[in-house]
This record gives sequence, C-alpha cells and structure tokens, in this order.
Amino acid sequence: MIKKILSLIALVASVAACTDDYKDWLNPQVVPQPEQVSFGNGSVTTVGVIDLNSITDERVKVCSITPPTSTDAGYKLSSEYVLTLGEEMFEIGADGTMATADLQAYIEKIYTCNPIQRDIEATVSTWLDNGTTTVKVISDMFHLSAIPQAPVIEMAYYLTGSINGWDNTDTTYKMTNDGTDPYVNPVFKVRIPAAENGGNIEFKMTPESGLGGDWSGCLSAGDEDGKFAYKNAGGNLVIVGDPDALYYDLTFHMLDQTWTATPVGFNDYIYEIGNESGWSEPHPLHGNGLGQYSAVIYLNGEFKFKPNKDNWEGDWEKASGDAYSGTLTADGGPNIDALPAGFYYVQVDLKEMTYKNTPVTSISIIGSVRGSWDTDIDMTYNEIMNCWEARETLKAGEFKFRLNHDWSVNWGGTFDDLVQDGANLQLAADGPYVIRLFLSDETPARCTVKEDNGYPDNFYEIGNEGGWSTSHLLLGDGNGKYQGYYWLDGEFKFKPNKDNWDNDLEYVSGNTISGSLTDGGGPNCPDPGAGFYQINLDFANMHYDLLKIESISMIGGFNEWSSDLEMEYNKDAGCWEVTTDKVSGEFKFRANHDWAINWGGAENDLVQDGSNLSIEAGTYKFQLYISYAGNNKVVITKQ
Repeated sequence: MIKKILSLIALVASVAACTDDYKDWLNPQVVPQPEQVSFGNGSVTTVGVIDLNSITDERVKVCSITPPTSTDAGYKLSSEYVLTLGEEMFEIGADGTMATADLQAYIEKIYTCNPIQRDIEATVSTWLDNGTTTVKVISDMFHLSAIPQAPVIEMAYYLTGSINGWDNTDTTYKMTNDGTDPYVNPVFKVRIPAAENGGNIEFKMTPESGLGGDWSGCLSAGDEDGKFAYKNAGGNLVIVGDPDALYYDLTFHMLDQTWTATPVGFNDYIYEIGNESGWSEPHPLHGNGLGQYSAVIYLNGEFKFKPNKDNWEGDWEKASGDAYSGTLTADGGPNIDALPAGFYYVQVDLKEMTYKNTPVTSISIIGSVRGSWDTDIDMTYNEIMNCWEARETLKAGEFKFRLNHDWSVNWGGTFDDLVQDGANLQLAADGPYVIRLFLSDETPARCTVKEDNGYPDNFYEIGNEGGWSTSHLLLGDGNGKYQGYYWLDGEFKFKPNKDNWDNDLEYVSGNTISGSLTDGGGPNCPDPGAGFYQINLDFANMHYDLLKIESISMIGGFNEWSSDLEMEYNKDAGCWEVTTDKVSGEFKFRANHDWAINWGGAENDLVQDGSNLSIEAGTYKFQLYISYAGNNKVVITKQ
C-alpha cells in the first residue's frame, strides 16, 4: 500500500491542503520548532531530542500523530503515513515510529555520524480518498531533533592491502590520532610508501581488534568518492597512483567518514654523513616538501648525503664540482671533497641534484628588540644543546635570525616553525632573555625565547668514579634545578663549568644520599656506595639528593606490560644493555620496576613519560644511554 501511495504523490497534478497555511510540499516553509503543529483538525506533536545511541529497538518514535478527519462526505482517511525529511520520504506508523536504521542512515548520509544534535526539517503526510480523487494532507513544517549513533572508533588501525600482500596481521602501517580521545580528535593519519612504477594502491584499514581475524570491522569504500564505510560495508579503498609520489599521507576523519591520500614527492629529511663523525653519526637536513633541504652542520673532511638515517640505500655522491658546490649522483661516485673544519649552511636540491655549502661566519639576531635593525647580536654555539644561543637584555619589538650578517639567508615565521623569509618574530616585553636557535634537529627550524633568570644552563658532577677527571653533565630546567643519571663510586662534588673548578660546590651537612652544599669551600660529598644513581642538584637552595637505581628494565606488549625484562649496566660503555629476541611491538624502559621513572618517545630522544616505542620481531641488542651528552637515547642493533 505504501508504494502505491508514494506513486500517487508523483501523479497528483494539484493537491489541496486541509489548512489555509498549506504551501507547495516541494518548497516547504521553514518555521521555528513548535511543541505541536497543525494537521488539519488533527496534530503532530514532537517528542524532543532522540538519542540513537540509547535506542535498541528496530523502530523509534519520532513524533505523536492525532489523525485529521474529513468534513467532506465520501472521503476516507488512509491508514498509511509518510514522514518527509528534506527531500526523502519514509514510511511512518500511526504510532509515530519509523525504522531506527532508516533514521540513522539518513543522518549519516546528510550530516555524517558525528554524534551531535541534528535539527531536521520534517513533515508528516497522509491521504483522503473518495475513490476518484486523492487529497494529500500535510502537516506544518516541524524540526525532528536527533543525535546519530556514533561508530566505535578504536585507537589504532592498520593498512591491509596491495602493498603488504593483504596480510591483516601486518602492523607496519599504523594509523592513529595524537593518542587522545578519538571522539575529541577524530583525525587519524599514517604515511605509506607509493607503489612501484606509480601504480594504484587498493586497501582497507583493519582495526586493532581485528588483526589476524575476520574482515568485519574494516574501514572500506563508501558510496561516494572521498567517503569510507564502517564494518566492511563497501569495497576496497583505492589510491590512484601518482608517478611522482614517493609516499602518500593518508588522513581519515572518523566522524565525517572522509579520507584523503596526499602524494608526497620527497622525504621530510635527508641526512649528511661524513668524516666529522667518523662516518657514524648522520645529521638531518629538513625539507620544504619541494625537494629542497637545508641545515647548519659542523663538517670536517669528506662527506656525502643519504635518504635514510639507518642505512646507505640510495645515497648520493659527487658527480661534479668541489667541496663548496656541485652536482650529485645516485649511481655511485666519490665522496664530496673535504672541507676545513667548521660550521656550514648546507643546502641540497634533489630536483636539480645540486648541493651548496656556505661557511658560517656568524648566526645572529637582528631587529627592533636591539633598538634598531642596524645591528646584529651574534650568537654562540651551545655544544650540549646543539643550538645557537644568545643572552641579551632586549626591548619589546620584532626580530629575525640571519646568516653571515646578510639577508640572503634569514629565518622568521613562528617560534616553532622558522622558514626562509618568514614573518618577523615578536617579543612582548622588555627584559633579559636567553634565545636559542635550533637549526640541526630532526624537526623544522625553531627557536626558544625564555627569561634569563641567571642560573647556569647546566652543572657537572665530578668524583672518584672517574678519577676526578671526567665531568658528568647534569641538565638544568631553567629554574636552578639539575638532574643526571650516572655511576658513582666514592666521594664527589659539583661544579658549574666542565673544564675548570671555578665556583665548585662542596658538602656542608647531611648523609650519604642527601645534603646541603656551599660554594665557600668544604669537604667532598660522602661516598654513597658504588652504584647507578639519579643525581638531583637544587642550586637555588644549595641542596642535593641521590636516588639509587637498582634496576633498569624493558616492559611492553611482548610481556603483557606485567613483567620486566632486566638490563645489565655496562660500566665501561656507560649504558644499560640486553640482547634478546623477546621484544616486539610496543615497549618502554623504566627504573626500579616502577612507572615513577620511565622513558619513551624517540630512539634518539627518550623522555620521561614519552610515548611507547615500537619494533618488529627479531633479535636485537638494546643499549640504553641515560644522560648521554645531555639527553637519553637507545641504540638498537639487529643481531
């Protein structure tokens, strides 16, 4: 019957309403949401906000209907009703209910499944029929308010497709947001390699809970380009191959159910490696996305470039030129000619396959913060923090950084993302500042601007464990507190300078693991007993304390985060180490079998409470360096 009625709607050339307010139903009047709307001499009453997340029945009540009656003899009222939402029509019962799935599907189609209230223009219709004429009876416009059922969004998804043999146990390409609530930040991202020869990539995204199982929970193709479907409701997602792409950046918006694949032609970083580090330490050059890379690097001797930090595949050597400029080749060739020891502004253009090395005679600050744009404030290199640094009393105003007192290379923009010819940076208030410029990290160029409170950046411990000849760095927090992790064995003291004893601190009173200090001369701090310690120095309050580290261990998914894999301290190498085939998946390091002290994040920059690290199954040697040259890192060597 309902199909017959919907067909009649299309055939009726003119329709009479039962109220004077009736308008063409294809061009409905928008009215504020009332509690009750007229329906001839009947009525339609709204039911408030419908939260589909709490509805478990197959039908949901969307309004209450009091049927109209006809005053014209011979007309009979149909028992069928139609709910019109926008331009779509749905069967609705006389009890005001419709199929729950229909309402959810309509909201997803028009608004997506984002679980927020949607106010939808609606009318209810029925018919009077005297056997020869059908008259449509339509309610006034009202607003049906509903919250769609939100999908289950997991914390991680993994690409399963043509680039990994459709292996849904493979966790190589992990897609996540920033680790926060996915309903607050529903944007998930992953970078994947392009297919060989620029071919298409077909794939689905497997939720973490579905790894190694069936495909029922996969994200698959939606019914429109750029849309995806939950619960494997569609076919394969497809990235149309771009012959210039090296990678694709996939972005999935889990609530809008949209996705994009952005081709990336060049890596974010390439690496210099050379004689200055004994060919053992790659130095990153940051890219601009157009194949152009730059960094300020200390060089000394021959060198070359390579695309990957941890291997030599596809490295670039000199094709022509000299130490300062030339062309590159990936076909094998000699190293680039030796440079005199010093800092250089290194530029590589992979589109043109060229390189250029400009000697650094100065890196400076210039701007109205010094009173005018006529004078540079030269910066010095901080070897511990790997940055350029200046301590200066400045005025509120604008400034930039530049190379060699010249505008041909200058950096501006924002503190966290400095770029060539970027906008002037802003300093809000007069005062003494410490300004640090980072040009050689595995991050975009950046700077920090902090008030200079007069405390040294770092302190050093020196003592019997090193024959009173080795200074151990304690890294400062900027507020007069310093920390490091080292092996102690005998008496020791503290000093602010690595290469001299000026203003050293000695012991006043306390015990073997805690005490007060003086800079007026005194005995050494007492022997705490041989062992590995967390050393805490409070210079502001002239006090120190030690925490003995009884163990450092690895913990992770490989042992269900419930037991520790012990590491041993190698005193000669100055690191904690273990060789094992047990570690795979996500893991972290922690001290004393407790989470109070734990390290995660990046392999070359481990931090307290950092994110989980991850590794594929295999046999590895892990060497954990704590307080190594001012930071914490792990060296992982596959066996």
